[in-house]
Amino acid sequence: MKAIIIAIGGQTRLAARLAAELEATGHTVCIADGRDGPLRDAADALLLPAPAPDTLRNAAEWSIVCGAPDPAVHCAHARPLHCEIVADAFPPREVRVAWLTDAAPGDTRVLADATLAFGAALNGADLADEIAACAVDLMHEVASGIARELSDPNDAPRATPPGPADIVLDLERLAGWHASNDTAVAWPCEPSLPELVSRAAAAAPDACALVAADGQLTYRELVARARQVAARIAARPAAPRVVAVRLDKGVALYPAIVGVLGAGATCVPLDPAFPPERARTILRESGAQALVVSGAVEPALLDGFDLDVIDCVAHAEADAHASPDALAGQWPLERDADRAARCAVAIYTSGSTGVPKGVMLSHRNIVQFCHWYRAHVSLDASSRVLQFSTVAFDASLLDMFPTWLAGATLVAPSEAQRRELDALATLVADARITHAFLPPALLAALPDCDWPALAHLVTGGDVCDPDTIARWSANRRLHNIYGPTECTVLATTGELRAGDSNRRIGRPIANARCHVLAADGRPALTGEEGELCIAGAGVGLGYLGRPDLSAERFVADPYGTPGATMYRTGDIASWEPDGTLRYVGRRDTQLKIRGFRVEPGEIETAALAAGLYRQCAVVPDERKRIRLFAAKPVDAAATPDALRAVLAATLPDYMVPYDITTLDVLPATPNGKIDRAALARLPVSRAGSDTRDAPRGALEMRLAEMWATLLELAPDEIGRDASFFELGGHSLLVSRLMLAVKRELGGNAALARFMERPTIAALAALLTDESGERGANVPARVHDDRRLPDDVRLPADQPAGDGPGAVLLTGANGFLGSFILSELISRTNQIVYCVVRGDDDASARRRLDEAAFVNGLGHLCGHPRVRVLRGDLGAPRLGLSDAVWQTLAAEVGAIHHNGAHVNHVYDYPYLHAENVGSTLELLRLCCSGRRKALHFVSTLSAASATGPTGRLIEAAPSEAGPAFVNNGYNLTKWVSEHLVAEAAARGIDTTILRPGNITGHSRTGLCQPGRNRILLLLKGAVQLGCAPLASEGGLFDLSPVDYLARAIVACTLDGARTEHVFHLHNPRPLDWAGYLRALARRGYPLRFEAPEVWRERLLSIDESNALFDVVAFYLDDRQDDIGDMAVIDHARTEATLRRLGVTYPDKDDALLDAHFGYLAECGFMPPPPEPAPRANDARRDAEPEPAW
Repeated sequence: MKAIIIAIGGQTRLAARLAAELEATGHTVCIADGRDGPLRDAADALLLPAPAPDTLRNAAEWSIVCGAPDPAVHCAHARPLHCEIVADAFPPREVRVAWLTDAAPGDTRVLADATLAFGAALNGADLADEIAACAVDLMHEVASGIARELSDPNDAPRATPPGPADIVLDLERLAGWHASNDTAVAWPCEPSLPELVSRAAAAAPDACALVAADGQLTYRELVARARQVAARIAARPAAPRVVAVRLDKGVALYPAIVGVLGAGATCVPLDPAFPPERARTILRESGAQALVVSGAVEPALLDGFDLDVIDCVAHAEADAHASPDALAGQWPLERDADRAARCAVAIYTSGSTGVPKGVMLSHRNIVQFCHWYRAHVSLDASSRVLQFSTVAFDASLLDMFPTWLAGATLVAPSEAQRRELDALATLVADARITHAFLPPALLAALPDCDWPALAHLVTGGDVCDPDTIARWSANRRLHNIYGPTECTVLATTGELRAGDSNRRIGRPIANARCHVLAADGRPALTGEEGELCIAGAGVGLGYLGRPDLSAERFVADPYGTPGATMYRTGDIASWEPDGTLRYVGRRDTQLKIRGFRVEPGEIETAALAAGLYRQCAVVPDERKRIRLFAAKPVDAAATPDALRAVLAATLPDYMVPYDITTLDVLPATPNGKIDRAALARLPVSRAGSDTRDAPRGALEMRLAEMWATLLELAPDEIGRDASFFELGGHSLLVSRLMLAVKRELGGNAALARFMERPTIAALAALLTDESGERGANVPARVHDDRRLPDDVRLPADQPAGDGPGAVLLTGANGFLGSFILSELISRTNQIVYCVVRGDDDASARRRLDEAAFVNGLGHLCGHPRVRVLRGDLGAPRLGLSDAVWQTLAAEVGAIHHNGAHVNHVYDYPYLHAENVGSTLELLRLCCSGRRKALHFVSTLSAASATGPTGRLIEAAPSEAGPAFVNNGYNLTKWVSEHLVAEAAARGIDTTILRPGNITGHSRTGLCQPGRNRILLLLKGAVQLGCAPLASEGGLFDLSPVDYLARAIVACTLDGARTEHVFHLHNPRPLDWAGYLRALARRGYPLRFEAPEVWRERLLSIDESNALFDVVAFYLDDRQDDIGDMAVIDHARTEATLRRLGVTYPDKDDALLDAHFGYLAECGFMPPPPEPAPRANDARRDAEPEPAW
């Protein structure tokens, strides 16, 4: 098959996808578009010029344009290919996808086509993705036919033009559609809020409009007083455009707000409880020209401001006899024909910089919201609505104007009633409140109340705990609302009942649309997380006086009418299969802990689900350590230790809180939200510190001081039994710790023994007890974890499945994993699902492509049979959704479990979730859906079974621990081997594959030297000019990565396989001394020294030496590192590989030239004085990230 040159234009995602796919299959892609957009992004990722040079475009044989072409770029000789997508309706139920070309003008031919049928769809992004995948598959068919010259395109069938009832589908438009966004409703809206109120007053002037602690107002009185305020403002020589209102809740406040609006000014509500400096900041930022108050104002508030102060109390006498017609008369605002678009209020919210920002909402924004809300919660003239929130908070708009639109009564509590739970409960009961908005933190703190009149309880602004949902949804409707102030109070709502997820935020309200956009800007698939963006009638006007910030957050709506605006919330959400939205958390509160993305809300949900405390909040400290605050214990069994135990059993270790602090009740802001800033100011308590053992004796106390310095903690925060890693340590700090111990104390502690139990007590014991027997400190849970749970069993009727099925591969973006993926693609025809970590689906895909690219496997980038699944090895079901898990259960026939957190320093508990937990999850997957085989990639370091002569044999793991090193990593592999072996005994088809020392590619030498401890030893020795002497004759392993991948896949695909354990190292002869002599022959002379002399040299190295961060492995003379491979049996593996045609690479000059040459080429080692010339692949210079 010849490669063809295909030009691609059009800035659409289909064009980008085609470019990546065709490039990956070996065709030459030239970009015929120079504009910005998805195709340009794809070109950048593929390192293709955009647009391509004229010479390449003129050589293009075929051209594809998806979307509008770039008029500035032409392909002179290319024959056009056109993708026609025709649907029966929008949204489509049936779609025909066809690739067309013109044989002659007016003579269009069909080169390939297919028809797709859809059921009742909700998410257009899902449909567009499936249609695009079909178009790509058809293009592969077309390109293959052209390349093989199988037929003349001019002989293809003639195309039939779309019929009058057909719709030519735009995939970009379809992707932006979601059924839950079909919310358009036409309300008979008033042009402004004052007109809304006065019409209600005209309809029932003597109805009660307001009940407050200081009196009541009828609608007649409310409007009359408001008119007085409006008249006074409008009568000013220069009518103020921005007027602040600073009044306590009462009969003066609400007429003042309506009056300011009626005067045509923007109302800026100020809470009298605001600290003076915040009030002054808002006055300054808003540019307020007038301030409505009651009585005298403290001089400090007005100092430096030229404000027109309006005392509304001095002129509060209302015209109690005003006629209904007069009440319906004109406001000054009504002189403006476009008053609906005018800014009505500016609500100030806290800014990330600490400076409040004023959200501008128009009359149109609020009026349309009022009409929807009145209908949604069934407000009528008999309703009595609690106005709990301060008027400086946007939720007050939810209470006030919808109530008056309905002619209902607004009940305003006093400040004392807002603050005292009993007083508030009494008010709700005595005032016969039917509707109330109360924030989650307040509902959690309130005792059970008998409020028979309360029919609709609304909550939002924070996450409700399950207990609150259960208590307050009984006997009434509990509405969970979501929405930023910028979108007029709320944008989505859903009703909560006992047992509902507290992360569900419902569907968009009338005339609102929600778009979940992935990191690359495309609409997210169902279940895929992305930023929640809101469009529609509720989107505000921007930030008052902040055009820069407005332009950043209020952006063009790509799915709305021209000129429409969309608000970027910064919240992360996802569409659920039922069309509701799931709230994940804030993008700006996500943390990176030990390289993992952590969402504090996920920890809070797990803490609440434990059922021990009714209130939980997670707040990171300044070092990004996780602190959890818990309040309102359910019973006496609720303790910090009990909660920590539950979280340790349900969350990955990196998500378990560093500190748990208990309080009587969590602090709340004036708006009723949990006050996280106040929590952050609380001192660390280190739950359980009163019972934690302090270091004992001079040695332990000195060690605690050393730990405190490294971990930036106070010595009294470190207990003798606290894990180094739980306290915030990591692998690099371990080496610095052991180096410091050796330098300052002269002690000799074996790193492997310390890793068994990384505590002060254990380290002190190792320093005073020279025996340090292997396994003495292995945690008891290691042995418990070897037992496979009883529920991991094959069902009696598990179907075999049709054909071999798809392949599931973990660790595909690691060094070995990339080559395993390449072997699976080249040796099978199956789809390969790859679980890859990422912040979103796009970043997971990029992560895999980048790993393939830098490992010289560019053909894997965007390969049509490689399907990327964003997941997390440390999470239940690998972090995959239920739908994806069920798909894997049904489709996968073989699992290659190669992924792991590879780190030889971290302890067993730290690595358990990702390494052992993932193995257990995959064994559970083997027991669901079709029959599957699990191929577990372990390590020779974990081998444990020995034969009569003491050699390590090719057998299942023994009761003894790993024969080499009992570090955390090897223990997790050993435990996982036990689980796999027990699964095999229960009938699951399993294989254990134990690779040795993974080295560079056999031909190119390509490797990841910065992540290989042996190579760091090699470079460090070169930098020192000397290396430790080792006994001659032992086997030094060099197993090229391509050989290992080929051997692994060959063994697992072997239909005649009878063996189930394979030792995959390279038994060809070469010892350590011979390896270093080969290095010396290439220009790197080294002096050999006795090991104890060489170790003394290590005490003087610093960060400039490659050994510095791994020095702990080499400070002790009792390290049980992999050394002599000659003690490892491999006869059965060798026989299998010989039968399969896989041979061991010779450790000859060609292999060593490739190996040492690449280390110099990539810059890892300085070039030798006379390097031998060899090929260089520039793509190898980048270093990929580890697999997990």
